[in-house]
Amino acid sequence: VAQGAVLSFVEAWSGAISFTMQIYFDLSGYSDIAIGIACLFGFRFPFNFESPYKASSLIEFWHRWHITLAAWLRDYLYIPLGGSRGTSRRLYINLMLTMILGGLWHGNKGTFLVWGLIHGLALVAERLISERFSQSQIRTLLSPRVLSLIRWMITFHVVCLAWIFFRAP
Repeated sequence: VAQGAVLSFVEAWSGAISFTMQIYFDLSGYSDIAIGIACLFGFRFPFNFESPYKASSLIEFWHRWHITLAAWLRDYLYIPLGGSRGTSRRLYINLMLTMILGGLWHGNKGTFLVWGLIHGLALVAERLISERFSQSQIRTLLSPRVLSLIRWMITFHVVCLAWIFFRAP
């Protein structure tokens, strides 16, 4: 790619999935090492990753991914903005602002802004879908296992897509 080669669909997604795994193993590994070293000195640090790629929604992903960062974003951005209090419109704005600012926290490049925008849009879409359709309505169309698989696949691919922008120069 650096020399101008055009990737096939399979090659591009293989690269995206590979980076998806790399960033998880790097961050989770570093966190585990820091937690272990802290334990050697008598400190207790919180657990930071809980199998995030098993998540079947973006909300669940953010409860499992970089838990300390997600808690910081929630406590210092989302809740002060008003959280889920107020109108649905205000909730969507708060989600978008939190994720966009979370993206910019990683750096001031437009790619981080897009990464945050993708996560914000996906979180808003999840909320809209859950407000529009009750779980019982969805379950009448699909079996719970099929629904769970579809939700996981969508979540994983949205996360992979967002990582492309996160990684892009």
